[in-house]
Amino acid sequence: MSGTSQSPALDRATGYLAELGARWGLPAEACRVHGYLYLVARPVAESELSEALKLSKTALADALAWLADYRLIERVRGGAWRTGNDPWDLMMRALQERQRREVGPALDVLRESRRDALAEPGASRIVAAQIGKLLRLVEDIAAINKHAERLPAAAVRQMVGLGGMAARLLDRTFLGRSQRR
Repeated sequence: MSGTSQSPALDRATGYLAELGARWGLPAEACRVHGYLYLVARPVAESELSEALKLSKTALADALAWLADYRLIERVRGGAWRTGNDPWDLMMRALQERQRREVGPALDVLRESRRDALAEPGASRIVAAQIGKLLRLVEDIAAINKHAERLPAAAVRQMVGLGGMAARLLDRTFLGRSQRR
């Protein structure tokens, strides 16, 4: 598939992924490139990526470097790139990388800030308490992630799938009932 025959559905999906990624604080163009690689499900040359997504060489190089740094894509042969075909695996890999890059440093800053807030003469106990709440939240996120990483991918999928089924059932049961009243 070259950029000239790209489908409107592919354009719409990659555009949406770029917007969604930006809302989550991720580079929009990297999300577009990743989305394209995932959706076409085959190795793609840089020239095709540039043409299909209408990206300059610099923008494409930046997007590819970011994705490779996050271990979301790999170079397979002379200038071609690919990503995995399993969205669960991609999500878990992205979460692990964000955990490594963001949660650890957040824990360090919050622990130090709380310790400093408690030690400052005349410090606001409210500030220390609020930092403590943030710290507990981030510690909980780190603990959940640590245990989720130990589970086989199939178990995580099943747990999330069961949670999703339960939520949809509750929506149909209770929202459907309240909407009929």
